[in-house]
Order: sequence, then C-alpha cells, then structure tokens
Amino acid sequence: MNMKYTIVSRLVKRDQMSKREWTDLPILSSIADRLALNELIRFRAVCKDWHAASSAASDKVEALPDHEPWFILYGDDNSTCTLVTEYSTKKHAIDIPELNGTTCLASSQGWLLLFREGSMFFLCVLSRAKIDIPEMFPHSIISNHVAFFSAPPTSNDCVVSVLRQTETEVELYVIRRGATSWTKHKLASTICRNIKHAAFLKGEFYFIDDWYSMVFFEIETSKLCHGRVVCTESETGLRFSQVGEKNKLKERLASDDMSQVSICGTVISCDNARRNRIVPYENSRVCKKQGAWFQPRFHQITQNQSW
Repeated sequence: MNMKYTIVSRLVKRDQMSKREWTDLPILSSIADRLALNELIRFRAVCKDWHAASSAASDKVEALPDHEPWFILYGDDNSTCTLVTEYSTKKHAIDIPELNGTTCLASSQGWLLLFREGSMFFLCVLSRAKIDIPEMFPHSIISNHVAFFSAPPTSNDCVVSVLRQTETEVELYVIRRGATSWTKHKLASTICRNIKHAAFLKGEFYFIDDWYSMVFFEIETSKLCHGRVVCTESETGLRFSQVGEKNKLKERLASDDMSQVSICGTVISCDNARRNRIVPYENSRVCKKQGAWFQPRFHQITQNQSW
C-alpha cells in the first residue's frame, strides 16, 4: 500500500513538473515580432509583461529603413495627440504628455527637437525616449526660428543649429553635444526671404527659403555664408519632395483642416541615397496647434543617457 502510494505520488509530481502555465510560454514575443509598428505601440502599452516581451521586436523596428513619414498632431492643451501612420488615413489617439506646451523645431531619424520656455530636448515619439539639452537657449520665446541637428542625440557627432532671421541679418546659434554654451554667428542678409526649410549634409547645415536662396554653415570652419540651391543629377545629394510626393502626404491629412496648424517638416533618410528627400515645413508660430512629420523609429536609451 505504501509502495503504491509512493509511485503514484512521484508520477503526479513528475507530471506537474512537466507542465507549464500557458502564460509562461514565449507566445507574446512571437506575436510582437509579427505586428506592424502602429500595432506594436499599442501592444507595448498594455502592461509591463507585454512591454518586456516586445523588446526584441522594438530593436528590429529601430533599424528599419525606408519608412514613409508618419504625422503627429498636438496642441489642444492636453496630452492627447493624433497619430497618422503610413498604412492608412485612419487616425490613432495617443497620450504623449511630453509634448504639452512645446514647439517642434526639427525632425530627423525618428527624433523631434522640441522647444519649451527657453529649454530644448529631443523626443522619440513612439518610444517616448527623452534627452534634454542641458544649456538654456538664449531666447525664451520662439518666433521665426528654424532648426536642424546633424546626427541623432545619442551620437557624439550631434550638433544643433537654430537660425533666427530679421529684416537685415540672420543669427545662427550652435551647440555641440557636451558643450556648456551656445555659440552665436551673424551674417548680414537681405537675400533670403522667409527661411523655413532646414537640412544637414556632409558637414554643413542648410537653411533655405521658398525661392531657393539659402544660408549655409560649415561645422569644421564655423563659416556662415550665402548660397543658392542648384539643380544637379548627383545620386548622393538631398532633394526636395516632388509635387506627387507632397500631394500623397497631404491626402493622408485630408480629413483635417491644416490651415491653422504649424507643421514641422523632416528629412527622409533611406538606404538608397537617391531617395533621401526633404519633406516641407509649414512654419507659422502663431498657430495654436502643432504638427510634425517624422520617420517612424523606436529608439530606446539607458536611464542615465545624457547629451
């Protein structure tokens, strides 16, 4: 009798050990790997376990090239924003309190450069990774400023430049990662009118108006000069979006009135350099609502990440 009980008991224990709770199975990671980026964002927001299970999928998304830009609309005095993906014109509500009270100055490689009451910081919309620029900007109010940055804020090569235009001159403020102050450069200028496009290419910042006049700044020599955009057949340059491409972007926002929205453009970076292009800005700082085009990336940073 005792022997029979012992055998049965051992069988039951072995059977229990051979079983696993279905919740412990790696099914969540498998599901996350199959989700589109907009679906992955919602998946990660469910709970900590789902967030952790999707970390590998997020790493893959971070490196994805050639995505068409997404659009974020915000500015109704709350943290609820509207997200428009490349997959459809359907709008998605998303909560991003970091955008409250900000003006988007630049967008590149999935990072937004944001301004709020004299301070600036970088934000990845999809992961909500945030990196502060520790030095206060010389101006507490942004009006007709245009900005861009040379590399992601996690790179040691990151340089931020902010241009302000008056009737007689342009002022350029520059800061490098790790620097303790902004450097100011001036150039007498009546050539450029209403500069509102910005880009960075091969060590130089470019600030361009609608008539293809420009001001450019060379990082290595710290020279600020006038110039003019020239058409070229080069395969390694940076081009403006074509009319058809602009219309496709506008179609995705067609259901909303964008006339009262200040829109920050972006630069699309692709594996194929010929496809790199500038998505236009629609800068008007008087607008209450803000919008920004951005390349969908899912950048993740360490807790002690600094600029």
